[in-house]
Amino acid sequence: MFILMNNRCRFGAILSRFLLPLLVLLLGRTPLQAQDRGLTWAAAISTDLAYSLPDAAALGAASAWNEFTDTLGSGSYLGTNTLSLSFNGGDRDSAQLVGLVKFILPYGEAAALLNNTPQALPFVLEVSKLYMTLSFTNADLSLGRMIVNYGKGRLFSPSDLFSAVNLQDQALGRTGTDVLRLQVPLSDLAGIEMVSSLALSPEKAVFGGRAFASLGGWDLSALIFHNGGGLALLQSGAAPSSLGGGSPASQASEPALLAGLDVKGDLVVGLYGEVLAAIPYKDYGLEPDRSGISVVLGADYSFASTLFCTVEYQGRLGEGPRIGQFQADTSLFTNLSYKIDDWTSVSSHLIYAVDTEAWQVMAAFNRSLMRRTSLMLYTAANCGDVRSLGPSAQNLPVMAALGLTLKAAF
Repeated sequence: MFILMNNRCRFGAILSRFLLPLLVLLLGRTPLQAQDRGLTWAAAISTDLAYSLPDAAALGAASAWNEFTDTLGSGSYLGTNTLSLSFNGGDRDSAQLVGLVKFILPYGEAAALLNNTPQALPFVLEVSKLYMTLSFTNADLSLGRMIVNYGKGRLFSPSDLFSAVNLQDQALGRTGTDVLRLQVPLSDLAGIEMVSSLALSPEKAVFGGRAFASLGGWDLSALIFHNGGGLALLQSGAAPSSLGGGSPASQASEPALLAGLDVKGDLVVGLYGEVLAAIPYKDYGLEPDRSGISVVLGADYSFASTLFCTVEYQGRLGEGPRIGQFQADTSLFTNLSYKIDDWTSVSSHLIYAVDTEAWQVMAAFNRSLMRRTSLMLYTAANCGDVRSLGPSAQNLPVMAALGLTLKAAF
């Protein structure tokens, strides 16, 4: 183990980059007839328009009409027009190509916020997914940019090493990462997989393995990964929020061994949890006295298949590396959604960092207008950055936004 933990990680890099493909070649491949399945395409277009106020609390403090209108007029418009193209081609028994590409035209302040640059960008080309999977007799080998989402947490998930949460997205979606992944099924309900980062230099690489199984209606998994110090870069890929919450600023960049467990089951109420320990190392030796431990507990429940509720808690122990995108010692998350009918629904979520008193809230009204066309009205507000351990948000302004999103799929 200590051999793997030298500053250059030469042996680990060799294992993660060359051993996985070699293992797959040794596993053999099922003879298949040559066939051309072509590509299946799908497209979607969305238009998002928002009006943002830098200090919404000043509206309530206005003592005269002119102060109220001046505060209301201090806001700004921002938004994006997005064309999404997704495609899938090939044969599940031989080779598959999967992709999701987004062409984004930002306007207003979003033109500068989208890539965290002071200069307006005419457009942004975002490749969310682009990978190939080769299927062999006993394994699947995938290479490229994909969403590798570990852990059981809806929002807080320290085991989710290879993706970042986009807090600007109402659905709290994840971003893609360039990786090499080998999946070996052991049965219909169990398997193992090994993953290695590709975009990082070898000495900062993140690589390791995970085993998973389903027993008695409970989903279980365990993982062991090596963080060469590049984990912070992998988890900083979320789009900057127009409400002020950017990517986490204090991610752990210290080399460490990561070990974790997670479980999810249903006892009338859906219950899940995960724990991840980060043990730093230096000069060929582990330093367990400087370990950091993250714990996530959550529950979800559905009332008559119309009202859905999720509650999560994240806590941290020790002074070691803080793994995960939410750095506070105590964080809370709740999500509520209500299905009014087959065409209409409402949803909301709240994120609260107890240590810094930072918070973020979002509520949305969703309506299907016609086939494959929908409208969403939303409002959002935040105070401070729920990701970071910065100064207390108690005296910071409340930023708010009111928005409209139109989507059409083809």
